[in-house]
Amino acid sequence: MKTSFCLPSLMVVIFLLKTTRSHRQFQDFLKEQLQIHYLKRGFLEPVLLQQKALASVWCSDLSKITEFVAHRYSQSVGSIARDPADMFRSLLLMELLHERSIDTWVHSMRSTPIFAVLSGFLPDDVPGVGTFYDFIKRLWMSSSTHLANKVRRPRRKPKKGKKKGEKSPLKKPGVIKRLVDRYLEHPPDFHSRPQDLFQKIFKECFVVPSAKHGILGDISALTIAGDGSSVRTGASHYGKLICSCRENGVFKCRCPRKFSDPDSSWGWDSYREEYYFGRTLYAFTAADSPYDLPVYLHFFKANRHDSLAFVYSFFDFIQSNPDCKVAQCLLDSAHDAYAIYNLLHRYDIAAFIDLNTRNEGNCSHQDEILFSKEGIPICPANHIMAYNGFCKDR
Repeated sequence: MKTSFCLPSLMVVIFLLKTTRSHRQFQDFLKEQLQIHYLKRGFLEPVLLQQKALASVWCSDLSKITEFVAHRYSQSVGSIARDPADMFRSLLLMELLHERSIDTWVHSMRSTPIFAVLSGFLPDDVPGVGTFYDFIKRLWMSSSTHLANKVRRPRRKPKKGKKKGEKSPLKKPGVIKRLVDRYLEHPPDFHSRPQDLFQKIFKECFVVPSAKHGILGDISALTIAGDGSSVRTGASHYGKLICSCRENGVFKCRCPRKFSDPDSSWGWDSYREEYYFGRTLYAFTAADSPYDLPVYLHFFKANRHDSLAFVYSFFDFIQSNPDCKVAQCLLDSAHDAYAIYNLLHRYDIAAFIDLNTRNEGNCSHQDEILFSKEGIPICPANHIMAYNGFCKDR
């Protein structure tokens, strides 16, 4: 239900947000509706088939979402809006069940009551497709759907690693040091970003409860592992031609084109050893957790190097989680740079970084000092040197 006011060339839709129900009330609703539509009728099989989804929504307290998105709704006028917690839960279920189309998902909830009940809706009162798209727009804190312009020039593929499984090299040498030095001197202030609501929901509804249950490890001495993963997009990388080059016989032009997903770019996947068109998902996971649970997620352009994504993500994670103390950081060879070692040392974090094969043998004291397999220097007397050792004579 919505109220619309027609203005000259403008449509304004106003929703009034009502008080949401608690998670306990949602659980009572879930038990009541499952009893009515399935258990009392002896239909146990549909419930058993969706037991994983049932366990997910039963344990996930999403009632705080209404508080987080309240400023995106009207507080005094308009029609009653859908409960944001139910809308988000439905989208979460849609992802758990590997459904990619909102149209198909709405049809599934209307034809299969258990999907509507698990979302928090009555089977005969399922939101429409437009309601879901309107809710998604409220979660994205920007008037523009994308960060980049839809009309741009085609982007070239980045360089791939020379050896099998090797990471893509940095475009500009020394850029990591310059970025770290700038952030250490003037710490960035991460505010008013389009994805801030998603980050807040992820932290307060998933990371914080996991920490309270003790499944992330000791948050006063947390061990995190950082890495980037390739995320493919379903949009075309060719784009739509808006020039007249083909009409003039030019078939390989670099003119601007219109892209349906302008934020995507070309990247090199060193694990699969192939190019892909999409984004890079950089994540910090709790290494002490037996479930490898993520504690931070952020999307970057596919051509963004993992080391640069780490620096940005590290400062963002430190600022957004002041109660969390990182003690150790595990990274792969793409992060093997002196600037990253210095950054972690500044925050008193032990660094465990895989050595980059490009720097093998690149040691200015190779003939004078030997190193152990762990990279620790060995003195001429064949003793392993102690880090920040203490000399009693001095």
